Amino acid sequence: MTDWQPQAAKLADSLAAESAIVDYRWRAAFEATPRHVFVPRYWALNEYNSPVRVVDGAVSTHRHEWLQAVYENRFLITQWVADGDRRIVTSSASLPSLVARMLHILDVADGQRVLEIGTGTGYNTSLLCHRVGAANVTSIDIDAGLVAEATGRLDVIGYTPTLHTGDGALGVKDGAPYDRILSTCATRGVPPAWIDQLADGGRIVTPLTIGGALAVLDKTGPGEVSGNLDVEPALFMAMHPAGQPLPDGYLAEIPPPVSNEAAHLGTSNVDPEALADFDFRLWLLLHLPKLHFVEHFDDQQTRIGWTIHDGVEQATGKLGADGVLHVRQSSRRLWDTVEAAWLGWVDHDRPRRDRIGVTATARGVQYAWLDSPDSDVRWPVPTA
Repeated sequence: MTDWQPQAAKLADSLAAESAIVDYRWRAAFEATPRHVFVPRYWALNEYNSPVRVVDGAVSTHRHEWLQAVYENRFLITQWVADGDRRIVTSSASLPSLVARMLHILDVADGQRVLEIGTGTGYNTSLLCHRVGAANVTSIDIDAGLVAEATGRLDVIGYTPTLHTGDGALGVKDGAPYDRILSTCATRGVPPAWIDQLADGGRIVTPLTIGGALAVLDKTGPGEVSGNLDVEPALFMAMHPAGQPLPDGYLAEIPPPVSNEAAHLGTSNVDPEALADFDFRLWLLLHLPKLHFVEHFDDQQTRIGWTIHDGVEQATGKLGADGVLHVRQSSRRLWDTVEAAWLGWVDHDRPRRDRIGVTATARGVQYAWLDSPDSDVRWPVPTA
């Protein structure tokens, strides 16, 4: 295929225009990397964001749709598994603007050694190879099939990084220490092995499973990393052991509503707009890490309420004609915690997520904090 270079250049132009790319060296990497090689096919989604139709570049009638999608700023589903009636995504080509953002904050320098957690399609691996040289890139993925496919794709364009099949949470000890560790899957906390395998002064960039948090952590001492969250949310599939597509509870079913006899009714002072605010949701999840959100809409697709649940019990807040949230909850009063978290968020000037940071040690001590690691406002980071 010889017509991809203008498409790659156009993608790089669009990423630069929205400031996702701010370094000419990363721009050159995006321009020189044939994304279509790493996404030979993808699955189109239905209105419920479930994969329903394959779009294959090898099929002539698909070719235009496929090529256009591959070089747009779109995430593309590349693999899924069935779980009853559900199709659970197990691999994707991430949103290019998010890829560029994470590579930017990785702050890699020439010749530095990088460990990538989550090889996936190999596209991100290729970008790293272009930037620091394939000899300096190590990548690991739990899925042997994905690693084999990525190896072949990287070979096609002339890159031979070190690829491993295994548990990304354990890192790759043989290649340590690494100057940078970049995860393309979300983790519950920071795996201690990464901290051990990080060079002095090194950096870890990893999405967390809580609230779309993207942690940017520098090694601040022996066996310790610390740093703030990025201002932008980053939603990634969760890291998982082989044979378990998602961690327990990740797709928790909504529990049944409380009975009329046991229901506690009331109103809420929470600003309804805050419940759709990713920064407030992160703040709330630091108080209730296992909380799930379900939004309710009317026939005009106007948001009219929310159900929150922890897989065991639920609480519902619905907007009345008076514009007030009317709450129905069980004796556990989940919504009371929402109310308390809201008041704390307002009291601390509605902090953006980049005011929140994380400190983690190789001994397993991990906590989030507001404004400073020494702050009195802190929460344990859930690691299991």
